[in-house]
Amino acid sequence: MTRWVIRDAVISGKAGRVEGDVLVDGERIAKVGDVGDAGGAREVRAEGRWLWPGVIDAHVHFREPGATHKEDWDSGSAAAVSGGVTSVIDMPNTSPSTTSVERLREKREVARAKSRCNVGLYFGANPQNLDAILASRGEAAVAGLKIFMADSTGDLLVDRYEDLERIFEAYSGRICVHAEDADRMREREAMFEGREDPGVHSEIRDAETAARAVEVAGELAARFGRRVHVLHLSTRAELAALKEVRARLEEAGSGGRITCEVCPHHLFMDVHDYEFWGTRVQMNPPLRQEEDRDAMWEALGRGEITMIATDHAPHTPEEKAHPYGQAPSGVPGVELSLPLMLDAAFRGVCSYEDVLHWMCEGPARVHQVVDRGSIVEGAFADLVLIDPHMMRRVKDQDQRTRCGWTPYAGRDLMGWPVRTWVNGKEVFRRLDEGAGEVVGKGGEGMWMAFEE
Repeated sequence: MTRWVIRDAVISGKAGRVEGDVLVDGERIAKVGDVGDAGGAREVRAEGRWLWPGVIDAHVHFREPGATHKEDWDSGSAAAVSGGVTSVIDMPNTSPSTTSVERLREKREVARAKSRCNVGLYFGANPQNLDAILASRGEAAVAGLKIFMADSTGDLLVDRYEDLERIFEAYSGRICVHAEDADRMREREAMFEGREDPGVHSEIRDAETAARAVEVAGELAARFGRRVHVLHLSTRAELAALKEVRARLEEAGSGGRITCEVCPHHLFMDVHDYEFWGTRVQMNPPLRQEEDRDAMWEALGRGEITMIATDHAPHTPEEKAHPYGQAPSGVPGVELSLPLMLDAAFRGVCSYEDVLHWMCEGPARVHQVVDRGSIVEGAFADLVLIDPHMMRRVKDQDQRTRCGWTPYAGRDLMGWPVRTWVNGKEVFRRLDEGAGEVVGKGGEGMWMAFEE
């Protein structure tokens, strides 16, 4: 097994920033501090650059099986490690969907063989697969259960209260929800029938549509004492609903709790971006008002939102060029989430310590990831070396995601990953201000483990 020593780094972790070395022995971090003689380990001179734990992106769609012309585990993991992301949790709305233990095992084996980053998987719920849902809890790499409360691909829609109630009562593991109220959405689709501009997407799937579903998920969490994670929170109305839900959970004393995430596209874009990007920036939930975007930053600062995840959902430029009503929803994000956030810290929108917490430590804590998300002795050596002074312009041609485009093209960002290690193996390096080189092979990643 390869040994590495990374010298003269500014190491960021729970104790703040400290200058020193990190010794990696095989898959794990062996020492943090003054390493001294490393006994023949491969040496990297950080020269004062920053060493962070690898980013954990707990919400991606790598499209395999079923839509590998958009992405697969090879291209998706290459994009991830290029952006300093060392672990991902993939969602179940593939084709076929991950709704049986057999499909889960098939998907897990493909991911393990092809991925350069660590792999976690969410199991998918539908109204008919409760036995499979319960059986999935004993399977390796399963982070929990994903419930789509509004329209989704395949057989994953769970929009009737009685079906939600039955699943929440039976399943005691971690539940994450795409929280939109399907009935209200259908009503608003009829209300806005005939509108063809992309901006109508944000009116159909409005803030109240999301807030109502957060209230339902919170009520069930309180009733049955469940751990619920709300995906891609995006509105002030949801924040208000979340506050009420948390008060209800405390009053119920059932052991239930609720956490949430926000995505970069709801921090860096709003409804005004339809004018330039059109259906390219159509996503679910949709772009929101500028005031909602500002509220997401404020909620992160107050600790009401505890983590960032990308909802990386690539589609080809040809697919996204279709008119509204035919274009698919989703944008890529895994490759640029860390540079976007580093740039925000550089501009004073937040602190670098905030970014570390929201992208590394926070996801590890929310999803109870074992031995990842921090630089401590004995943890897995998932590491990213950052040059905080590197300025680069985002270009479509530099993207490693198979879809080959990004809604952030043209932005100048300050702060970029220059080397990435996954389980002690170097998988990405950038020796100049270019796009860098993916040096890891498929299979470098491990199945993630999650505490119960």
